Amino acid sequence: MAQLSVSQLIEDMREELDLELLAGAKRVPTIIHEKRFQKNSVALSGFFKSLHPDRIQIWGNTELSYLKSLDHSTRKETVSRFFSYPLCALLVSGGEALPEGIVGLAECQGVPLIRSRLPGEELLPQLTAYLESKLASHARMHGVLIDLYGVGVLILGKSGIGKSECALHLVTRGHRLVADDVVDMQLHGQELLGQSTDLLKNLLEVRGLGVLNIKDLFGVVSIRYEKNVEMIVELVPWSSNQPFERLGMDLESKEILGKSLPLVRIPVAPGRNVPTLIEVAARNRLLQRMGYFSAQDFSRNQSAQIAIENSLLSVENGEFRADQ
Repeated sequence: MAQLSVSQLIEDMREELDLELLAGAKRVPTIIHEKRFQKNSVALSGFFKSLHPDRIQIWGNTELSYLKSLDHSTRKETVSRFFSYPLCALLVSGGEALPEGIVGLAECQGVPLIRSRLPGEELLPQLTAYLESKLASHARMHGVLIDLYGVGVLILGKSGIGKSECALHLVTRGHRLVADDVVDMQLHGQELLGQSTDLLKNLLEVRGLGVLNIKDLFGVVSIRYEKNVEMIVELVPWSSNQPFERLGMDLESKEILGKSLPLVRIPVAPGRNVPTLIEVAARNRLLQRMGYFSAQDFSRNQSAQIAIENSLLSVENGEFRADQ
C-alpha cells in the first residue's frame, strides 16, 4: 500500500501550497494513508463519530469563525477533545491568525498543525491532486509501454524475447515510447496510468546497441512521459503444441491493480513481423472501442450463410421427393 508522511507532504508542497508547520514537529513522520481529506464543521460541533483520524483534517473560514465565537473555556474543551484523537495532521487554510491557545494544544497533544495562506478554493484542488498522485495504488511491471495510435499498449514477455526491439521498430514508424524495462503503474480512479521510472526515462535498451536515448535520437515527438494503459500484448515463444487464438472470439484479459485489461498473445517465431502485428492489435482495439468486433461479425455472417444453405438444401430435398 502506498504511504505518505506528513514531513514528505510539507517538503514537496511547501512552496506550492505556502505551507508553514506551526506545531507537532516531533510527529511529522506520521503516515497519511487516505487520499481524501475531511472538513471539520460537524466534528467541532460535538459529533465526533464522523471523524476520520487517518485523513488530513481541514479547517477553513467556517471552522475558524465557529471557534472564535466560543468563549475561551468552551473553545479549549472542544479543541482538546478534537486533538485527543490520533489525527495524522491538521491543515488550516486562509492564513488567518488562529484563536488563542490552539497552537499550544496541538503541540501538547502532538498533532501536526500546518497553516497555508492559500484560500480553501485554491488549496483543496491542489491538495487533492497531490494526494491522488502519491497514494494511488501502485505496481511495477517488467515490460515496455508504447503509445500506438493513442492506445497505451503494454508489451510483456520473457527476457530476451524482443520487447525492446519491437519498441524501437515502432518508434521508427512514428509511435511514442513511454517506458522500457520497468513500467511504473498507478491506478487513478478507473484509469491505469503507466510511466517510466526517473532513472530510465527516455531510455531504451537494445541488445547489440546498448542503452539508447530515444528523445535525443528521434526528437521529443518520439516519447511520452505517461499514458493510460488500455491493452496488453504478451509475446510468447512459438510452439506447435500450444494452441493459439485463430478467430479472436475468446477474448482474454489480465488484471493489474484490480483493473481488467484486454490481453492479446502473439507467438514469436523467425520471419514473423511482430511490430506490424502489434500495430494491427492496437488498430483492432480502436475498432473494438467503437463497438465493432470483426470476429463476431464474421461469426454472424457465417451463421447466416449456413442457415441460407440449409434452407436451400431443405427446399431441394422437398422438390426431389415431390418429383418421385
